[in-house]
Amino acid sequence: MAKVKHNPDAATLIDKGISELEPFAQVICKRLRKIILSADPELIEDWKWGPNYYLNGMVCGYWGFKKHVSFVFFQGSLLKDKKKILLENPGNVHNRHIKFTDVKQIDDKVILEYLFEAIDNNRKGLKIIETKDKTIITPDDVVKAFKKAKVLAYFDSLAFSHRKEYVQWIESTKKKKLEQNSLNKQLRNCLINK
Repeated sequence: MAKVKHNPDAATLIDKGISELEPFAQVICKRLRKIILSADPELIEDWKWGPNYYLNGMVCGYWGFKKHVSFVFFQGSLLKDKKKILLENPGNVHNRHIKFTDVKQIDDKVILEYLFEAIDNNRKGLKIIETKDKTIITPDDVVKAFKKAKVLAYFDSLAFSHRKEYVQWIESTKKKKLEQNSLNKQLRNCLINK
């Protein structure tokens, strides 16, 4: 196995990067960094696209954005997620993340529990096995709408991940509309039966 190169300036780059974030994000990132570094003495602080932490593979990372901080587990789909706090990234079978908008949302014990599991998974060499099946089932109504809009050929030419993301987005939008219609119907029934 090839030796992994780590950025020797990682700590400096992370300090600088955090100092340039929004004040709320600085506080969150500093807290996450402290928790992560306390999780295991063998964990290596590194810099690839931002702060990330390595032990037999990348474990986690974080970065601040305008309105939130995203804390990512790079093999997050292997985690049990007992607290049901991990969010999926459309089109990415590996990563799972948590969004923080306030440092008060961080529960050190929970973050450590997830970190310990992720580190243990890396030590065991657990990996996500991706299926080679790149079939996307596009619902008939979506195909009809694409044909009518004369974009079906364009849609079919897109990369698998883009087509998958579009279909997931459309289906989630349809689901939200159905849920809203159901809620409106229940509210009307409630008012009529009052």
